[in-house]
Amino acid sequence: MRFPLVAATVVAMGWSVAADAATVLITGSNRGIGLELARQYADLGWNVIATSRTPDDDIDLQTLASKHGNLRIEALDVSDHDQIEALAAKLTDTPIDVLMNNAGILGGEPDVQTIGNIDFQSMEQVYKTNAIGPMKMAEAFLEHVAASDQKKIAVITSGTASLTNVRPSPFYKALYLYRMSKTAINMGYRALSLEVAPQGISVGILAPGVVETRLLQQAGYGGMGMTTEDSVTGVIRNVENLGPETSGQYILHNGKTVPW
Repeated sequence: MRFPLVAATVVAMGWSVAADAATVLITGSNRGIGLELARQYADLGWNVIATSRTPDDDIDLQTLASKHGNLRIEALDVSDHDQIEALAAKLTDTPIDVLMNNAGILGGEPDVQTIGNIDFQSMEQVYKTNAIGPMKMAEAFLEHVAASDQKKIAVITSGTASLTNVRPSPFYKALYLYRMSKTAINMGYRALSLEVAPQGISVGILAPGVVETRLLQQAGYGGMGMTTEDSVTGVIRNVENLGPETSGQYILHNGKTVPW
């Protein structure tokens, strides 16, 4: 059940909260897919908690918040567990219908992600952000999600994490740091889906497709992707359809399952 609110709308710290609207928390909301997720959810009338590491520097996110009273910005580095715990405590009385773990990093250009050139120091940070961070978020915000109506936890993963799809092609890039971290979180959230099922919580492992973002350009695939708008529209549709039957599945933006 939702925690009770005394009025149809609550205004706190500039955040206009509709009591009858669902709430989504999105990590990595400063650009790309995360920013578009925040925009589309805000347009749909959701209460949006958009996080980023340094929100004061994120002009696009600040501009979006200025246009949407239902969007609240919070500072959060998902590799910092103290920050995660602090935000969870700050939002103690806020049920979260969808916990959307979007924050992620590539870990460097492709030339430092090939055998003989692997940047192992960067690999540690990639794992902290892409794999460990979403697990800590799920743990810290589990009660917030359990207290909501929709009860959904999701992570934005990547099709490059598929073991089946690693095969020779003209476009193949090793990307060890990124691929391994995303495969790790896929396993983590697959296991999570079974553990939280008795609480009525569904877990989404969502691949957004090949999307024109800064990360895609870093990976050397620039110019090959779809728009963030098209990708996120599909991701949100998959979140809407997320339930016990699809919990723990590896789902592409178009609704098709990705082979593990």
